[in-house]
Amino acid sequence: MGQGGEGLGSKGRLNDSRLSNTETLPDPRDIAGVSAHALQAAAAQPDDAVLRSALQQALEAGDDTGIRTALAVQPPARAQRVARLLAATLDSGGEGIGLRFFAIPLVIVAGARKPCTVQGALPEVHVLRGLLEEQGAVGVTRNFGLGNALVSAEALDALSPSALWRAATDPAQRPPLESLQPEPIQVAGSREQVHLRFITGAGLTPQHLPSFLESASNIGTWGMAMTKELARQLAQQGLEILPMPRPPQPLVNAAHAGRRAQLEAALSLFLGNNLRRFRMAVGDPEAVLSAHRLDSGAGELRLSLSTPFDDSLFEGFAWPLQPQDEVAEVTQLMQGTLAECRVTNVTVLQQVLPERLAGGSVFVAGRMLEGLGREPARH
Repeated sequence: MGQGGEGLGSKGRLNDSRLSNTETLPDPRDIAGVSAHALQAAAAQPDDAVLRSALQQALEAGDDTGIRTALAVQPPARAQRVARLLAATLDSGGEGIGLRFFAIPLVIVAGARKPCTVQGALPEVHVLRGLLEEQGAVGVTRNFGLGNALVSAEALDALSPSALWRAATDPAQRPPLESLQPEPIQVAGSREQVHLRFITGAGLTPQHLPSFLESASNIGTWGMAMTKELARQLAQQGLEILPMPRPPQPLVNAAHAGRRAQLEAALSLFLGNNLRRFRMAVGDPEAVLSAHRLDSGAGELRLSLSTPFDDSLFEGFAWPLQPQDEVAEVTQLMQGTLAECRVTNVTVLQQVLPERLAGGSVFVAGRMLEGLGREPARH
């Protein structure tokens, strides 16, 4: 994630309204108007009953394209609401005992002396199932099962919401989880990296009782034991691996929750590795937080570390914004992590920057701030 020192501008500093150490970053994403599609129009209405009814109709009609478009609607609070009500609708189909699907995000920190591949399937998934039962995480759920495949976020994104709804309401339907394939992890032979995979599963729970999502929500009771067991099953010579499970999520929300957890872990790893290098060489770095609109219309928040004493010390971290991400919340998280690491020289840019700056740089070094006065702002 590092970025070299190409495209450097003036070494002066800009002191005007574009810079702030307290305000949040601007949202760099394109915000489209309300679509004529019934689901997006319903998402713009404040009444949850209207949106819930529209989601039910879309599921019955098999309108997965419309549902996925609604899950990406802006602003973020609207996308969050669509995801929350969709998960509730999928989880409440039928009466009596219902089939509940879930995914457990795994944030996996891995490093090796030389490139290697971590297997994409767990050899003893039954041990994990027994562990969860012993720790009381399964609760009242019956016919509880876990898949042995380590699944990617992209595979979860591709699942059909309407197929999940049909499988949850009709036992005769083939569960869509059967189509999920193991996704091996390619570990580079360099510094540690953070990867993301999911363990998927399902269980039968009476509608009026807590599902596995609720009974396993306190990860403190089972998380460490699962980490140790996963590390044992994925171990190989020359590999250092730390698989950290997060609380289980509804399938339609799991990819977002997992990516968020992965980025938080990657941010901490980025700062831990690079602050040590900066402080050993020249002392504390200058940090710049900036918002960038990508050519696709998507957005990224970026953190840059640099120093006026050595142009070669220039590193950057990018946080790709998901539809449900609140820019103010992510900015606060970045600022809080910097504060925990005792980085006090932090500049928050108040203008939206392009994907690449005029000189070709992706990240903003402290010495480039004055040159940004000539960079066209994009709103």
